[in-house]
Amino acid sequence: MGGDSVRREWPRYAAAVTENLMSGGRRLRQAFLQTPMRFAVARSPIIHPTDREPSVVLLRNGFAFRSCYFPDGRRAIARVLAPGDFGGLDNIVLAGPAAEITAASRVGYHTLPAATVRALTRDHDIALTMLMLGAEAHLQGDRLTATIGRLDAAARIAVLLLDIHDRLFRRGFISRPTYNLPMTQEQVADHLGLTLVHVNRTLRRLREEGIAVFDRGVVIIRDIDRLREFASGLPQPAELAAELPAATSTTVSPIRTDA
Repeated sequence: MGGDSVRREWPRYAAAVTENLMSGGRRLRQAFLQTPMRFAVARSPIIHPTDREPSVVLLRNGFAFRSCYFPDGRRAIARVLAPGDFGGLDNIVLAGPAAEITAASRVGYHTLPAATVRALTRDHDIALTMLMLGAEAHLQGDRLTATIGRLDAAARIAVLLLDIHDRLFRRGFISRPTYNLPMTQEQVADHLGLTLVHVNRTLRRLREEGIAVFDRGVVIIRDIDRLREFASGLPQPAELAAELPAATSTTVSPIRTDA
């Protein structure tokens, strides 16, 4: 079960740009890490559509959602941000935020004004890194679109649990197929285009079939190969490991060890 994560081969970036991307990624993150860490409690906005001065954030720990709201009060969660993710990258070129980013749990994050990040792109390697981050976001969006458009409820939830696992593993936050995911069943439904009843029934099925358990914010993957079977054929974005200080994974771990 755990060995699959170690053996897994991830899509790679072209050799001609890998060093540039690693260098640009280090410098971009360092620019954010030089700012004071901010904190937000669950359900509080980190970036709001009415913000007059758009910013870009680097999530240091905790989880957040990128969401949009409909006139009747319904919500769609377009993206789940995990530790190490950037949020609000589109603010670099837009006049104002296109969507709200809200803390899903207590989060620590760094922020820079969009104008400051634009200035950083004068560095060739950072500019390439920004293109990489944009490509990753695009592929993640394609993956979510294909998941919702073609997969059933069990496969949609399986892909969500697998994707969060893989992102945390690649970034060195976890070494076992167990992690904390502070999402309610209602939020899972808002992200995957399902009803709350369907999510509840499907999570019970995944648990009974010995595939995965998601209970009270803790995910335990029991059969990761089955999860990968559900995701077979979907767009698979490449990703460089997030180079965050070691303190990121020790001060506020995404794993709930008291469960």
